[in-house]
Amino acid sequence: MNFVPKSLPEMLRPRRSQSPLLTLTLFRPLSASFYTWSIPKDTPRIKLDDGSTLIFRRNEPADNSETGGVDESLLPPRLRKSYPTRAWLSSEQIATMAKLRQEDPDTWTVDRLAKTFNTYPGFVMRVTDCPKPRRQMLRKKYEDWFAALPVARKLTIIDRIRRKELW
Repeated sequence: MNFVPKSLPEMLRPRRSQSPLLTLTLFRPLSASFYTWSIPKDTPRIKLDDGSTLIFRRNEPADNSETGGVDESLLPPRLRKSYPTRAWLSSEQIATMAKLRQEDPDTWTVDRLAKTFNTYPGFVMRVTDCPKPRRQMLRKKYEDWFAALPVARKLTIIDRIRRKELW
C-alpha cells in the first residue's frame, strides 16, 4: 500500500467520526501568544525586518534624586531589609568595643555591640576577638550538640561541610 501525503487542507478537513468543532478548536491559531496575553493594546510596537513584532515600554526618567533617580514605587519589593546608613567608627570607639568584648563576652555579644555602636555584626567580628575561654566553651557546646544527633543527621552535616569545601 503506497502512502500518498495529503495536502494540508485535506488533512485539516474533519472526518465523519470527528466533530467539526473539535477540529476547529485544535487547529485554530491563537490570537495572542502566551507572553503578550496581558499587554495593553496601546503599548508601542515595532515591526522588525524578519516579520516579528517588538513590544517595548518607554521608561520616563524619575525626578527623585534621593534614591538615585529611581522612584521607589516603580520598583519591586526589596528582597532583604534595608539597613540604615552606618557611621564610621573612630579608633577610640573600636578600642572601647574590643575592651568590652574582652571583659564580659557573655553580656557584650556581637549583636549587642553592633546595635550599641550602630555598625554591622561582621565589622564587630573583624575588629574584636572572642576571648579564648568563651571560644572553648562555645566549641564544647557545639561538640555536645553534635554528639547528641542521630547518625543520619551527622552524615548530612558532614556532607554539607564537604560540599562547601568543594566550592
